[in-house]
Amino acid sequence: MSVPLPKALKKALQPTRQWLAVSLPPGRQSVVVKLVTPGAERDVTANVAVAALRPFMLRMSLEDPELQEGFTARLEMVDEELGRAIGSMHLALQETWKTNGVSIGLFSITRATHHCANWPRRAWDTLMYERAVRNVPRDRLLMEPAAVEQMLVFYLRPRPVFLVSVDDGQHSNIFPMDLVGPLPPDRYTLALRNTSPSVETIKHARKLAMAELPGTACRIAHQLGAHHKREQVDWQALPFKTHFSRQFALHVPDIAVGVREVEILDFRTVGSHTLFVGRILPETLEQAATSDSPVPRLFHTCGANQRLRARYKRPFEEALTPETT
Repeated sequence: MSVPLPKALKKALQPTRQWLAVSLPPGRQSVVVKLVTPGAERDVTANVAVAALRPFMLRMSLEDPELQEGFTARLEMVDEELGRAIGSMHLALQETWKTNGVSIGLFSITRATHHCANWPRRAWDTLMYERAVRNVPRDRLLMEPAAVEQMLVFYLRPRPVFLVSVDDGQHSNIFPMDLVGPLPPDRYTLALRNTSPSVETIKHARKLAMAELPGTACRIAHQLGAHHKREQVDWQALPFKTHFSRQFALHVPDIAVGVREVEILDFRTVGSHTLFVGRILPETLEQAATSDSPVPRLFHTCGANQRLRARYKRPFEEALTPETT
């Protein structure tokens, strides 16, 4: 005969949510990313992004001479509102990619941990996350369990979600992405899974448009995640109206609070993903800047971050997702 657990104990034993969508005003991500090396500490918030998920890899511009093969470094995720470091990631430079005047370092993670909870909670969450994927066939795993937890640490800084529009004249699509980020001095990268039909579309077209989304568009963004497997989209069947972007005449959603058009300069395969390097057209960058409204934007972060902030009574506003309707 089984005895039901008390509700309080049952709730305490539930694992921390891995991911959640939040709605934040521009500039309120709160967490900055600092690169700590033997010789210096610097802010690299605008110089680090995901390059691939399997294996999990990050990329940074190697504009600093100290960033060379074999250096010892770690990323510190510092929450400026709480006044403390909430996570760290130890890096290992695996490869250098020189393209279009930029030297890009591709890094694996040797160790990563967050400081959002005590050791028993972190260990319990790890156990529960591993249990959840135990029966999933390896060929269906998008990421190794250890890599998922590394990515959770990286997402302590909330990452913006965009709807990306592509069209090469034969195939067109629109889908959500958050594996994106600026690359100093004036580049931008996007990492798209190799199995997505849109990889070839972008390679052929050498252009795309990125629509910045309001927090209220969370359900739409999650719904369009299914488009990653499509070659073609019916623009008339979308849950929003569209208009043409200024330079490339790509379909972009009317619900966007900013649009950036990106000229693709180069690309390469990095593990499970294709890493695209592009340049944001100055005209559209200016357009996005002038439309910098206080409307909260859609971001993804990790549940451990929200758990910590709730303890300090400063939780992020959660966006509405299909699971919470």
